[in-house]
Amino acid sequence: MNRPQIWTNCDEDIRQFIERLIDRLASVLGTQLVGVYLHGSLAIGSYYRSKSDIDLIVVVAHPLEYTAAERVGLLIANEAFSRPTTGNVELSVITAKAAKQAQMFTPFEVHYSSDWHEKVINHHIDYTIEQTDSDLVSHLTYVVQRGICLHGASIQNVFGKVEWHLFMDSVLDDLAWILENEHILEAPFYGVLNICRVLQLLHVKTETVHSKDEGGEWGLKHLPQDYHPLIRQALHVYRSSEKVNEDKIKSGGVKWNQTALRTLRDYARLKIDEQ
Repeated sequence: MNRPQIWTNCDEDIRQFIERLIDRLASVLGTQLVGVYLHGSLAIGSYYRSKSDIDLIVVVAHPLEYTAAERVGLLIANEAFSRPTTGNVELSVITAKAAKQAQMFTPFEVHYSSDWHEKVINHHIDYTIEQTDSDLVSHLTYVVQRGICLHGASIQNVFGKVEWHLFMDSVLDDLAWILENEHILEAPFYGVLNICRVLQLLHVKTETVHSKDEGGEWGLKHLPQDYHPLIRQALHVYRSSEKVNEDKIKSGGVKWNQTALRTLRDYARLKIDEQ
């Protein structure tokens, strides 16, 4: 099994990759760069090398000119080619104003992830128009509660408090995609663990964010026994050191019981409807 990693003791090649990326960003952005902040699994301590992404928020002082935004996007995409892991970088560049005043549809200057890679590389992003992302308010909550400052000003000085109802709207919006149609079959272990994590949020009501790992463990303690084999499989796949190609990372390269996935999906739909 993979060991769960956290920034303070992560593999040296991962640390070097992130530090090199930050150095490149600092050289391009100069005095515009306010800071770089790690959130998600590598900040929380549940990063698994063969599956997890590297989640970063970059804050700049002012909106970027479109040529600068494109240059930053290309920089990130080209650096991602040399990443030492299957999981990619997921990174958004936002302004200091956006960091202080989180909203449901948070504007961003640049975004990069596996899904955006080809668009960035092939210059298919129009950086002249304002773009927003409903996932960002969730990411900002993770930064504020459990993030790590890797470069620049402190989290306390850069980020404002995120209203909990906005965070919940964001995670429920993400869950809605998982519960829609057959989407859970496309990303099984992510879907199962995210269902557990959101049901944990709805049940515990402590206004505290959780990792997918923590959500799965909560599910094994609190969800009906019928779903435990599926949750155990999701946790095993997430934590496994088995290497998979990027196109198989969402399934973990294993077979899933589609009936069980649909049954958990339907159970989650009912629980959400009860709220």
